[in-house]
Amino acid sequence: MAYSQEITDKLRAFFSASGIHTTFEERENVALFTLRMKLSCRLQSAQMLLIVREDNFSALAQIPLSAGEDTRLAVAEYITRANFNMRNGNFELNMDDGEIRFKTYVHAGKEPLDMNAARLAITLPFVMFNRFGDGLLDVLFGFKSPREAFEAVRG
Repeated sequence: MAYSQEITDKLRAFFSASGIHTTFEERENVALFTLRMKLSCRLQSAQMLLIVREDNFSALAQIPLSAGEDTRLAVAEYITRANFNMRNGNFELNMDDGEIRFKTYVHAGKEPLDMNAARLAITLPFVMFNRFGDGLLDVLFGFKSPREAFEAVRG
C-alpha cells in the first residue's frame, strides 16, 4: 500500500458526513474513490474519480460526452477561454479521444490533509461544469462559436 491511509480515511469521513455515496477500491499503489453528482446545467451529471497517492490526491471529473474530431479544436478554444485566470483547477481535453474533464489536485506532504482544500478540490469540478457546461454543449453541437458560448456563460 503506497497510498496515504490518513488521506483516505479523512476523505472517507468527509463523504460519510456529507451524505455522498462513493465506491472505493485499491489499485496499483493508489486508492480510488468514484462518485457521481447531479448538475444543474444541461449536462445533467458528471462522474469523479479521486486518486489518492502517498502525499496527495487528484480529483478528475468528467462528463458522459466527448468532443468529436470535427469539434475538438472549437472545444479546445472554449476550455482555454474558461481556464484563463482560473486560480484552482482546470479543464482538460484529450485531443486523441475527445474526453473532457476538470482536474484539481491537493498536496498534503507530511502535514495533515487540509480539509478545506480537500472540500474545494472535490466540489470545484462540479461547480465549474455547472458554470461552463451549457456553453460547452453549445460548442459541442455547433450552436455557438467558442467565443459566443464563453461570452454567454461568463456573465
